[in-house]
Amino acid sequence: MAIAYAISYRTVGRQAAQRRLGRMLPAFFVGFGLSFLNRHGFLGKYGSISFYFICSAYVVLWLLTWNWRKRKAGALLLDAGQLSRSKLILWVGVLVPLFAVFDTWSAINKISTGLGNDTKLLEVISQPVLFWSLAIYFLSMGLSRLEFRENGICYMLSVVKWEKLTSYWWSQDKPNIVTIEFKQPPYLLSTGLRSLRIPSAHRDAVKQILAEHLIMTDVK
Repeated sequence: MAIAYAISYRTVGRQAAQRRLGRMLPAFFVGFGLSFLNRHGFLGKYGSISFYFICSAYVVLWLLTWNWRKRKAGALLLDAGQLSRSKLILWVGVLVPLFAVFDTWSAINKISTGLGNDTKLLEVISQPVLFWSLAIYFLSMGLSRLEFRENGICYMLSVVKWEKLTSYWWSQDKPNIVTIEFKQPPYLLSTGLRSLRIPSAHRDAVKQILAEHLIMTDVK
């Protein structure tokens, strides 16, 4: 998280980096809490198995529906390339498969030595399934691109429709950073602001697209 904050600070500025850190902390504490409960057996055998498979199913479903969700966003207006955050996530996506390989190897060893019942088998294979799902998810996120489309903005495997946004402004300190404001925060404990680093070559085109759909305000 410290590395992610340092990179965000340099690429999008202090305020945007602090907002990103604020969005990451709840997810970090939730993940840590669930890991703690699972490690100490509070979730129970079936609880941990269900948790791993539900998370894996959600990730797979999110990936499988991405092309459909992107088509629903309408015709492509501008492909602005990869976000700096996507490049960071791509490195995470490279590391996660290493954990997946290790966990798969460990699961194969356990299965080869013999397991007592089908429940134990599900328990052994559930964690590698989750790791491989996350590996594909992070790699897909890292390779995703910032696209401005007819009905909204596509980035990080998500679609934000124009009607969910209200205004935008450009940073005075970093002219290539645009901050977009949501009508309502999209997530719990979210600030409702997103800062995007726009390549210089696409800045004028992005300004024109945003001016057609949103209201430009002063820096907040």
